[in-house]
Amino acid sequence: MAKKIGLTLNEGAVVSERVTCACTISDVEKILAEKFNDSRAVLIAWQIQSVVWGIYDGGKLNLRDKTSPKPENWLECRIFNANEEIHLKRRENILSGRYIKDVEGKGNFYVDSFARLWGERLSAADGYINLLDRGRKLYMEIPCDKDGAKYYGLLTRNYIDSDDNTGLSGYTDCRFVALEPAEEGANIG
Repeated sequence: MAKKIGLTLNEGAVVSERVTCACTISDVEKILAEKFNDSRAVLIAWQIQSVVWGIYDGGKLNLRDKTSPKPENWLECRIFNANEEIHLKRRENILSGRYIKDVEGKGNFYVDSFARLWGERLSAADGYINLLDRGRKLYMEIPCDKDGAKYYGLLTRNYIDSDDNTGLSGYTDCRFVALEPAEEGANIG
């Protein structure tokens, strides 16, 4: 029930840096403007009581749930697109984490993987797909403009590095890449 992408080792280059901001929309937007410039990105933020989705349109962060999503309530958030991601966690009244971006070159290895989100497509409107898991009575609106599939999922990029002391390799970081249709047997390409 999910895309079969296979776990293929890929090589590229990546830049990563630490980022920190206050827990306000304006401070989050300031970091997004600095890092993402005019690029569009998807936001997911975890709060104690809910998951908030939104879209950064290259200048402003537009959150789907208008009732309670405030960065001071976020426990963690990821803002991502196909090339880069900001991953922040709240520590008291500060959001801190890292910015990572794929760039031209070689020297870093990664594996892409795909996991289906719970629920089936119920409807679509305004660039969002509405997913419903009837059995568990769970509902979620994800920002995705690829309408028409029954199921949707999350493409992630898992970066690999090795330990010079042990010679062992493993995943050292993971970033969200895209929300995509998740049809059985479909391939990304």
